[in-house]
Amino acid sequence: MKTRNLLFPIALIAIAVIFQSSILIDGNSKITGDVNIPEDVKSVLDNKCYGCHNMEAKSDKSKDKLLLDKLGDLSKAKLIAKLGDIGEVAGEGSMPPEKFLEQKPEKKLTEDEQKLLVDWAEKTADEMLN
Repeated sequence: MKTRNLLFPIALIAIAVIFQSSILIDGNSKITGDVNIPEDVKSVLDNKCYGCHNMEAKSDKSKDKLLLDKLGDLSKAKLIAKLGDIGEVAGEGSMPPEKFLEQKPEKKLTEDEQKLLVDWAEKTADEMLN
C-alpha cells in the first residue's frame, strides 16, 4: 500500500522533469534544453562548434570542456559558469584550436561570430543572475 502511494508523486515528478527539459528552439536544433539560443547564435554553434562539443564527438577533451547538447541539463550555477567559459574562449579566439583549424580552416570563427557568441553568452548569464 505504501509503495502504491509513492508511485503517483514519482510519476508527477518524472512528467515535470520531462516537460521542463523540452526544447525551446524551433526547428531541427542539435542543441536542446532550457537555454534560450537565438537562431543566429544557434547557427554558429551548430556549424562551428557542435562537431567537437557533442556526446558523439571523438575527443574526450572537447566533451569534457563543453557539451552543447547537454547545456539545458546543467544547474543554473553551472550553466552560468559554462556561458562564461563560452564567452571567454570566443572572445580570445582560442576556439577552435589552431591545430584543428589546420585541417578545417572553414571552421574558424569570424570576428562577427566571436562577438555574437560573446554577447549572447554574457547577456544570457546576466539574465539568469537577475
